Amino acid sequence: MKRVDTTYWKAFRVGEFFDIIGGKGITKNEIFEHQGALPAIQSGEENFGCIGYIDKDYCLKQKYTISKGECLTVARSGSSGYVGYQASQCVVGDSAKILEPKFEANTLRLLFLRSALMVNKVKYAYTDKVTNENYAKDIIKLPSTPDGDPDWEYMENYMRKLEQRTQNTISAFVSSKCTPQKIDTTYWKEFEINTLFEIVLSKGDIQAKRMNEGNIPLVSSGKFNNGICMHISEGDGKAEIFEGNVITIDMFGKSYYQANPFYAVSHGRVNILIPLFKLNQHIAMFLVSVFDTSFPNRYSFTGMCNQTQLKKEKILLPATPAGEPDWRYMEMYMRGVEAITKEKISLLTKKKQEPVQQTNLVNYGTVNIYEK
Repeated sequence: MKRVDTTYWKAFRVGEFFDIIGGKGITKNEIFEHQGALPAIQSGEENFGCIGYIDKDYCLKQKYTISKGECLTVARSGSSGYVGYQASQCVVGDSAKILEPKFEANTLRLLFLRSALMVNKVKYAYTDKVTNENYAKDIIKLPSTPDGDPDWEYMENYMRKLEQRTQNTISAFVSSKCTPQKIDTTYWKEFEINTLFEIVLSKGDIQAKRMNEGNIPLVSSGKFNNGICMHISEGDGKAEIFEGNVITIDMFGKSYYQANPFYAVSHGRVNILIPLFKLNQHIAMFLVSVFDTSFPNRYSFTGMCNQTQLKKEKILLPATPAGEPDWRYMEMYMRGVEAITKEKISLLTKKKQEPVQQTNLVNYGTVNIYEK
């Protein structure tokens, strides 16, 4: 991948681009009782923080905070610092804030700015809330013109190019046939996680905002990027660095395979599963799939996946005639999946990508500073 040259990008304060407006409490009962078309935004990371749709007239009567139109929102607490894109007017609850544009906004510009803002998410944690004052002072780097103004044309062209590339990739995936097959679990057996792994937690209190950037992964709770919130140069002098080739399960039950040595934040309640058997990448990926299938929406802020709870959990695995986990089956299965996936990717990269008509943008994730 080619690194985007940011040499001539300029630092701006968030407050130069947005008015930051807090919201009032909106309950799920209100959304249920007053259903409508207005997106209700809170602090979650799914669906850009939208938890449902509520009646606009009801929100106006309650004097809830409604955006002027297309905008960004930022989570105040919980998933602090997470930025969502809102394609139309929305209402925010007390765990989110509206980022009301001060500039001539459009979808392309807002999505580019969202990516720049998401870089700062690591500064906030579950215990560090976003306030109007601290968020307005945050620094973001953006392309600039020779006069030092934001280069909106560059941003729009970049996002158009990304849109076309993404649409081409989606078209290629759609045209690539893949028939899912149901696995026969007749002879699978339940195993207690506690009999397969030693479950430990990190000590110390590493906080991403206090760490210097480096090459060592810092694992926290999250649904993306293997749970890694940033890469740091060293620990805090208290936390243990864990060897790679282990599995982590965060407080929401989301699991990942960690191939390399890493640190873990203690306030993120990251459970480190050290295998009591010979683990490799293929077996680990099979187990991660089983974990994620076994714990769908079971854990949350009010009922976290902790060490005590994990020791009681059981998972269904392929078993040998002797009743032991069939590690060889798991490894061979994942090797097969890997081979099929590589073949699919090879076909996609060889497929001629025809130009596509521009359409409305969807969520393409963060731009950051990498480009093919």
